[in-house]
Amino acid sequence: MSASATTRPWFVRFDERVAAAHRKPELPPATVQLGLGIGLQALEDLLAGHHRVGPVLCCVTHQQVLVPVLAQTADRWHAPQSVCSRLMRCANAAAGSRCHRLWLSPDRDSGPTTDSGALHHAYLSRRQRPAGRARVPWGSPRPLETPAAGGSYAC
Repeated sequence: MSASATTRPWFVRFDERVAAAHRKPELPPATVQLGLGIGLQALEDLLAGHHRVGPVLCCVTHQQVLVPVLAQTADRWHAPQSVCSRLMRCANAAAGSRCHRLWLSPDRDSGPTTDSGALHHAYLSRRQRPAGRARVPWGSPRPLETPAAGGSYAC
């Protein structure tokens, strides 16, 4: 996980107590699997927008983040380069390969699941942004239109 992948503090846990806390026998959650970098960025966008974000499981071996969401999300989840299933494991892991995983929680009192509709929107918004470019606020001059020293425009 690179230092630029996350800008917010997360509580880290290495045990399965968090996994047991989000399970309800009558309604098992689904799991959305995203790439680690873009997944954490989408989750941070949700936190910035004050959406519900529960604990997430990060696999540093396969560079994936597994996000527990409400059941029946798999039927509605149709985002590219992501998977939604009822299993809490890396879908791209080879048979018999081990995962090195840890739980991240945005705060000590986070709910059991993440809002799947908001996650879907945040993930697709992140996918549409050009990689490596900062987002320019609406109405501000574009970086290439900002006057440079000497009165000419930067190229």
